[in-house]
Amino acid sequence: MQVVHNFETPRNIFEKLIRNDEQLDMFMNGDNMFNFVSTAYHLMEWIKRSPMQTTEQVKRLVRKAAQNRYIKICKLIITAKVHYKIIIEDPKIVDGHEPDYTTRPIKSDNLCYYEGSKIFKFVVDGVEYDPFEFKQEIVNLYSTFFKVK
Repeated sequence: MQVVHNFETPRNIFEKLIRNDEQLDMFMNGDNMFNFVSTAYHLMEWIKRSPMQTTEQVKRLVRKAAQNRYIKICKLIITAKVHYKIIIEDPKIVDGHEPDYTTRPIKSDNLCYYEGSKIFKFVVDGVEYDPFEFKQEIVNLYSTFFKVK
């Protein structure tokens, strides 16, 4: 059997964004955030260059995304104009130890976030954002478009 991950259309990139979103739900860390930010920014480029670029619906999405504060942050990060960090406050982590991101956690970071057992911060050039709100707003922005298609 052969499995092929095809990246030919904006929908393929949107599906990758959803997988990146799910990775962040499992493990909120800098690597996963960079993957998500990169995919979110580049998805817009794929949409702009797709055969559908001339439709009014695509033009509206492109305008809306260009004005979205979180997409603007993605662009700044990807073009190395700003730097970011993920801060996780977890009372269960012993000082000086880092979580093992290679094994599946007992509880997802998303669940810990909603329970309040961990605090997550996404700091971009000194400005603090809620990382779960950040990623959800971006997914919602694109989901509206792709659920219609």
